[in-house]
Amino acid sequence: MKKILALLLCACLFSACQKENDEEPDSPSLPDNSITILSYLIANNNLDSYLKDNIVIMYDGLATMKEKATLLVYWDGKSTIGANNADHLILEFKTDGKGNINGRKALDISSSVKDVLNEAKIVKEYPSQVSTSKEVMTQVIGDMISASTSTKFGLVFGSHGSSWLNSIITSRALGYDGAHDNFISLDDIVEALETVGQKYEFILFDACYMGTTEVCYSFKDLADYQIVSAMEVPAYGFPYNLFMNYLCQGTVSGYEQVCKAYIDFYNELLGYGESAWGTIALIDSKEVQSLTDAIREEIVEHKETLAEYSPTHLQNYGRNSGPYIAYDLGHLMKDLNEGTIPAAFNTQLEKTVLYKGCMTKSNPSNYKVDESNYSGLGIYIPVSARPKWNTYFKTLDWFTASGWNEVTFSWEF
Repeated sequence: MKKILALLLCACLFSACQKENDEEPDSPSLPDNSITILSYLIANNNLDSYLKDNIVIMYDGLATMKEKATLLVYWDGKSTIGANNADHLILEFKTDGKGNINGRKALDISSSVKDVLNEAKIVKEYPSQVSTSKEVMTQVIGDMISASTSTKFGLVFGSHGSSWLNSIITSRALGYDGAHDNFISLDDIVEALETVGQKYEFILFDACYMGTTEVCYSFKDLADYQIVSAMEVPAYGFPYNLFMNYLCQGTVSGYEQVCKAYIDFYNELLGYGESAWGTIALIDSKEVQSLTDAIREEIVEHKETLAEYSPTHLQNYGRNSGPYIAYDLGHLMKDLNEGTIPAAFNTQLEKTVLYKGCMTKSNPSNYKVDESNYSGLGIYIPVSARPKWNTYFKTLDWFTASGWNEVTFSWEF
């Protein structure tokens, strides 16, 4: 279904105005300045077919590129893929920027999923393993980086997501792998990436609820930019065929085009009568600490109000599976300051959120977003109705960094 819809939208394909590289291949002694995108797909769940389609449309996007790039995909799915029919493996797709992938002319975009996956080079196969394990993630991402000659890397996570949560069943920061309790927490993802020791040009979360202050704070030192959604991401995921060229540019303008393509794609789907909704934001990681400091000032200044605060009138991004998970950051600041975001805070917010997009119409209709109260980021506001969440929330570095530890709530916390 996703493949068909992508083909219907091919008239909307974006083309990067980049000079074709006709030079001879770089000498092996020279650094490889092309980017390698690492895609870590946890698909051993009900997203299996959608994430498999994601690989195919990533391939289609590579086929249109005018620059060299490499895509390495780690697959852990319910179904087997590749020539060897494995269910835990790393696949490689390398474009020369001239219409060839893995040294062969790229397949037509109407090619079947099976044909595209059979074009992959199998870098490594693994025995059965739980991909939401910190140790497994460390090993696999390390293997992916070792398999590349690039000096620049981007990172894509594709699976279910639930922001910072991992305190109750069906909630997890990222996962699940075959079972609801096979999730991986934010802290464990961060530790895995820190152990690998590579900083990324970007991290893109193709997962629900990762566009929150808590998530962006966790990854601020691991990637230059973060591409995230504050609310649920539809099962189709990101339309990679429309923006792989921009994603590989390593520029703010390129990442902005990625975000724009995301919203345009779902608006097109909405026009076809399909289920469609969305929010997207581009985050400048180097500004996240300053935004956190500004949030802390506001929380501490309004701690008496927040002690008895009910956020239910704010724009809520947990429209279906995650009530209370995230409310709009800007809307909260308006509400705490008599309807106006303080100028200094707003300036910092705009430095941090470089691009934001949302759908003001949606299917189902309750997923539509009020653009006037959309700041690009969600934030968890502690409420008495979520005692298990709150217990875990207090263990996050964010809890102290953001000033929530200064609030004495009127209910047991």
